Amino acid sequence: MITIERVSDFSKLSDGNAVLGTIPVLNNSKIRFSGKNNILYCESGVRLSNSFLDFNGSNSLIYLGSNRHDYLLHVFINNDQVFHMGKDNYINGKLTAVLSEQKHVFIGSCCLFSTEIVFRNADPHLIYDIDTKKRINLSKSIFVGDHVWIGQRSMLLKGTQIDSGSIIGAMSVVSGKKIPHNSSWAGNPVRQIKSGVFWDGDCVHTWMQNHTDISMNWDDYKDNKKKVNDWIYHYDIDHSISFDDLDSQISECRNSQDKLKFFLNLKDTFDQFAHMQ
Repeated sequence: MITIERVSDFSKLSDGNAVLGTIPVLNNSKIRFSGKNNILYCESGVRLSNSFLDFNGSNSLIYLGSNRHDYLLHVFINNDQVFHMGKDNYINGKLTAVLSEQKHVFIGSCCLFSTEIVFRNADPHLIYDIDTKKRINLSKSIFVGDHVWIGQRSMLLKGTQIDSGSIIGAMSVVSGKKIPHNSSWAGNPVRQIKSGVFWDGDCVHTWMQNHTDISMNWDDYKDNKKKVNDWIYHYDIDHSISFDDLDSQISECRNSQDKLKFFLNLKDTFDQFAHMQ
């Protein structure tokens, strides 16, 4: 087992474990490798603050995209898995992800995560049907598209698929739901509040009435009309991949090197990483 807490520790890696791309900045953070042949891949500008990345198995990949903001992550990854975050995701407070049973967590780009968000893709204990004695709670991967806003203390559980441009309200529990693009959902269990919406990241905490008044109509509030089109999602089948196909292709990768090659190729090929069909 090797724990990295400073830049000089990266030279101590062994057992096929590797940090590739660029070396991340560590601020009160640590990375622990307990298994073999794992990869942490960082694009440029990755800063880990108050974070803990725990490779507790082998042949897994954590992929962190370039970011204008600090990462605040607690990721617990085991065998033959991928935790992926695209670029410029904002995490307002610690985001925790627990990955189990060779299933994955995929997050796109430009998302907004409030505080105390939890991802869990397993229950994780075993549940069986009394009559058939068959197991009924297999683990499933979790997928989040681009420009998704997740509210405070929400939990995203196994099988969740949230398409781009959507909103999950505070303290929601999302389990096995396929959330379509540009819609808002909330509750426990989560339910749809409204479809046909888009959201802007400006924060209203300090606003006075004049700010509120001008924000009531987008065309009055924002001069940059092009940006709103980037937040309303339509998909070209030739330039996108379904979450289910993405899950299948990740799982077909034999080792962490193949997983990394897959994501680097995907990044070069598609403008948007994933969507639901």
